[in-house]
Amino acid sequence: MKRPAKILHLTDLHLFADQKTTLVGINPLHTFQKVVTKILDGLQQNRPDLVILTGDISQDYSLLSYKMAIKTLQQFSCPIATTMGNHDNFSSFTSIFNNPTQIVDHIANITNWRILLLNSHWAEHVDGKISKADLIFLQEKLAEDTTKPVIIFLHHHVLPVASTWLDKIKLQNSEQFLDSISKYKNVKAVICGHVHQDTTNLYNDVTFLSTPSTSWQFALKSHNFRLDNTMPGYRWIDLHEDGTIKTEVVRIEHDDTFIPDTTSKGY
Repeated sequence: MKRPAKILHLTDLHLFADQKTTLVGINPLHTFQKVVTKILDGLQQNRPDLVILTGDISQDYSLLSYKMAIKTLQQFSCPIATTMGNHDNFSSFTSIFNNPTQIVDHIANITNWRILLLNSHWAEHVDGKISKADLIFLQEKLAEDTTKPVIIFLHHHVLPVASTWLDKIKLQNSEQFLDSISKYKNVKAVICGHVHQDTTNLYNDVTFLSTPSTSWQFALKSHNFRLDNTMPGYRWIDLHEDGTIKTEVVRIEHDDTFIPDTTSKGY
């Protein structure tokens, strides 16, 4: 049987043009570089066929922050697909990356899966929204082929994650999204960033996952904004020919220099 296709999911980089800039006590470039170094060190065991970024690549909207991200990721020598988060700037983003709503195909070793990226960036809002045009795109792509398994990536979480403040800024038209995918039993998983947490939910046989940030982490099940000391991480996703998924979250090793400001009330 053919080996599974391997996706590396990275999210919420929050990079600055100034490489020395810190936020909530963390230098996001340093933690991103440590994540990439850990992945590169293990390439003999895990080599991605595709890297997917689900937004908040930049924190300061700068063109340079996006350039740093793409230059770093080119070390994996595989295709990179990206969509936007609430902290991203459309003009800067699209000058470096492709359209944030897209279907990813023609990827080596990914033959029977369909991979969709949706843009949940809602200008001048922290919460997310999928535009009417993008919902139509989703519906059209799902209707094109109902035989191949589908995996969907976007920035904002669709289902609540039991953190009151985060669930106020989730995808605001989640019911429309869920209605769009509910007709298709070949939709296997929906994967997001935004919540800076590792979470798993199941809804109508679809697995909903969120992936830790490569920077700071939000405390689980918190009423108000709160950071914790959990280390940054990333997610491996294996897409098997039979339509099943195997996934694993990996975190970088504890580092005494990683001291998030847990008294912070936001950013």
